[in-house]
Amino acid sequence: MATIEDVARRAGVSRMTVSRVINKSGYIKKETNERVLKAIEELKFRPNMVAKTLVTRRNRVLAYVMVNISDPFHNLVSQGFESVAFREKYTTMMCDTHSPSRELDYINLFLDHRIGGAVFHHLAIAPEQVEELLEGGVQCVLMDNEEELEGVPSVNTDNRLGGAMAAEYLVSRGHRRIACVHGALERPAGDDIPYEDTFQFNFWRQRVEGFRGAMQRLGVEPAGFYRSNGRFDYAVGVTKGIADEILGAENRPTALYCANDIIAVAMINELQGRGVKVPGDVAILGHDGLDLCRMLHPHITTVAQPRYEMGREAARMLIDRIERGGAPRAVVLPPGILVGETA
Repeated sequence: MATIEDVARRAGVSRMTVSRVINKSGYIKKETNERVLKAIEELKFRPNMVAKTLVTRRNRVLAYVMVNISDPFHNLVSQGFESVAFREKYTTMMCDTHSPSRELDYINLFLDHRIGGAVFHHLAIAPEQVEELLEGGVQCVLMDNEEELEGVPSVNTDNRLGGAMAAEYLVSRGHRRIACVHGALERPAGDDIPYEDTFQFNFWRQRVEGFRGAMQRLGVEPAGFYRSNGRFDYAVGVTKGIADEILGAENRPTALYCANDIIAVAMINELQGRGVKVPGDVAILGHDGLDLCRMLHPHITTVAQPRYEMGREAARMLIDRIERGGAPRAVVLPPGILVGETA
């Protein structure tokens, strides 16, 4: 296999110049850069990434860490994340925490292997964990973390704006009796609850606050707030009781803002199973913009988050921190209404 010295001889430059071209660092004349790239192509040279890791003490690996890898929200985020990482010649790894111990295991793994950085999504990463990673040379970006950490890079969507957009859209469609179905706003009582139900309250609160604030501005009194669960296996059971309350109300709602698409799917299934027409009798609007909104009939109207762009922005931010020491930024991306058939 060709070595960096072979490339240098072929291009008529120093080994250091070849290294600068490969790493895109320092000033290189255009004609010199092209000559080196041509030599690399002719010799089919591949940089020794293991040796590079030993020199830089940093692995060109980026991790995307999530609480539940089967959650359909993550597919487009991970695609956007991988697309930027691949373009910048980084390898990506997908990590499913699913327990407090696994979360700690991954942090130790990142430190042991000296990876470049990690994006933590829908978790409850604490300041001391971020500090430990940074001290070990691992950069971090947070997405929808339970606690907003000052000075730590983050990429989020505007959940309050999304809740407000839901209210505004339903009111613009002529609805005045609009209820909100959401996940837990505080930690439930008891110790025997699933790991991912021990946090993720912040974004539910933000969506409900956005909805409530917009309804107040529009002069419309909400027709009720119902607590469900954002995971389908739990939402299905909880939805039965919510449907009983809604259908038994004296002035039952004509529209529901479901604060995520899983809840919206569960409500549609339950109501249609009872002979309620959606949207004829009750309009339903979800939140997230999952692919399944276009796979089911009727197509679900939803507040869509720019999931692919979230992943791209997180990867760009992470690489900027790793390679250029970029200042920490907090990016908030706006959602939009994806109009379907349910509202």
